[in-house]
Amino acid sequence: MLTEKMWDVIVEERLKLCNILRELSPQQWSTPSLCQGWSVQDVAAHLISAPQLDARAMLKLMPSMIIHGYNGMTLRDGQQRGRAGAKAILQQYEQFATCRRGPALVNVKETLTDTLVHFQDLARPLGIKHKMPQEAAVEVAHRLEGTGMMLGSYKVNRAVKMIASDTDFESGKGDPLIGPIDELAMLRAGRSPQWELFEGSGVGVVQTLLTRREAKKSS
Repeated sequence: MLTEKMWDVIVEERLKLCNILRELSPQQWSTPSLCQGWSVQDVAAHLISAPQLDARAMLKLMPSMIIHGYNGMTLRDGQQRGRAGAKAILQQYEQFATCRRGPALVNVKETLTDTLVHFQDLARPLGIKHKMPQEAAVEVAHRLEGTGMMLGSYKVNRAVKMIASDTDFESGKGDPLIGPIDELAMLRAGRSPQWELFEGSGVGVVQTLLTRREAKKSS
């Protein structure tokens, strides 16, 4: 995708998300998201922080990243931003949703990935169905090939041949794992997809791999 097209998608998704957020009840705002330790409110705040993170703001986060690592820093920053409350977060969407920028020094593909995946992170626990823009979902799925190590999906991405059932996407080697591009993108982002939408011998391969990973975590 061309850079301008990616920004078109990012802005459009932010605006769609803002419309959804306006209708949420206080209980829905506090619902746990798919991101462990983050509520829907935290994820919403994190997403709209992207256009606000200029070089100075990013520099302020460096001590936290040194102490807690990138994922730990992001978790703490998202939780802190979430404490601003729903009203303040909605005001940020109204002010920054159309800004065609992401965090300083961050590639637009990363901002696109964050936008599409985190939209699902907060929508799915609320029972809200939202399809990723298909061309953008393919871009994100390819991008996650190289960033899976940070998201805990490195082995999964290389264990099977992933094939989209609804668009032109194919990646990897081994047993076929066939499903919608949205679900492949979520799986490659380290999330639990809707397994009932998959088919192929790769389903068992990946589920076994994930079961072993969880067992290792709990041991």
